[in-house]
Amino acid sequence: MDKMKTLYHDLIKIDSVSGNEKEIALFIGKKLEEMGLQPHYSQYKDMENSLSVSTSIDSGKPGKRMLLIGHIDTVAFGDGWDTDPLVPTEVGDRTYARGAMDMKGGVTAILETLEYFVNHKEEFTGTIVAAFVADEEVLSRGTYQLAAEGLAADFAIMAECRFDNVAIAFRGRYSIDVTVHGKSTHTQYYPEKGENAIITAAKLAPEIEKLSTLTHPKLKHGTWCVRHIEGGNPNALVVPERCQMLVERFVVPGESYESCEKQLKDLVKSMGIEDKVDIRLRPRELPYMESFSISEDHELVTTLQKNYKDVTDQELPPSYDMSVCDSNILVVELGIPTVTFGPSGGNMHGANEYGYFEHVVACKEIYIRTVKDMLK
Repeated sequence: MDKMKTLYHDLIKIDSVSGNEKEIALFIGKKLEEMGLQPHYSQYKDMENSLSVSTSIDSGKPGKRMLLIGHIDTVAFGDGWDTDPLVPTEVGDRTYARGAMDMKGGVTAILETLEYFVNHKEEFTGTIVAAFVADEEVLSRGTYQLAAEGLAADFAIMAECRFDNVAIAFRGRYSIDVTVHGKSTHTQYYPEKGENAIITAAKLAPEIEKLSTLTHPKLKHGTWCVRHIEGGNPNALVVPERCQMLVERFVVPGESYESCEKQLKDLVKSMGIEDKVDIRLRPRELPYMESFSISEDHELVTTLQKNYKDVTDQELPPSYDMSVCDSNILVVELGIPTVTFGPSGGNMHGANEYGYFEHVVACKEIYIRTVKDMLK
């Protein structure tokens, strides 16, 4: 117990804000080497200070592959802390620090699970793969890089911070640029001359948010949100000839970017402004995450629930997440059935974030039992 808590605290003490994961990756790599495992370091393009690290344990017997995965980066510290965010501070059953919840408890539980199986290879067949990835809080570059390198498994546990439920579905997300064009002229001639792009955009924006979405029995429905709008020149007497809107679109299974784009195009056509509006998926260097849902009766789900019950004497309900995470990549891009479950806490991404060490201890035991059951 003391050894595990020391590991948890040591991980917390390392500043691993997104883009600065090299130190913690090397720390984890050293821990893996001490177990007799070979660390493999991955770097996305030229991001020298942002490393991911992975490893595997081969039982020596044929079988399936189980992936244990979690991210090693945190969000920035921010203001408003009552304690030093890099110093784990215990108050009652809570440990306060950045990453104490999201998600150095999960990383600790994975490392402890690996150490157990290094010493008990006779208790499983096939291979255990573990990945500690960078940049999850930004663009998930770490997981995408491992995917490009051939990451593969038959099952996966994403050790994210959700201890009282197991996420088996996530929505997908797109960012869509909607550009509205007008006609520029000196404002003294307006409105007889010129066409104000801001006014057209102002009429379009609420109609976008009224657009329908598909529904899902558990993920509810998709959403449309105009989350940024910009246009005009505050320093010149010119009628705005361009107004840019950023539309955020969360989707459920059955929706795609193509279906979303068609909805927007049909809308502007119905408003008679199709010649004034350009629509495109906002470019980004990595794919957008697509939605997914795995079955509540999938073997991995029911096995995890059984082991949670045995360890905690509580039920573990399935959960359907309204956002996205690296699990989307594993399921949709790589075809790996994935459950998202790990040690939790409170104030995630905010000041005075805290985690529960007792969750870390329980998760280690739950992970060990689940790996054994899935790799019989």
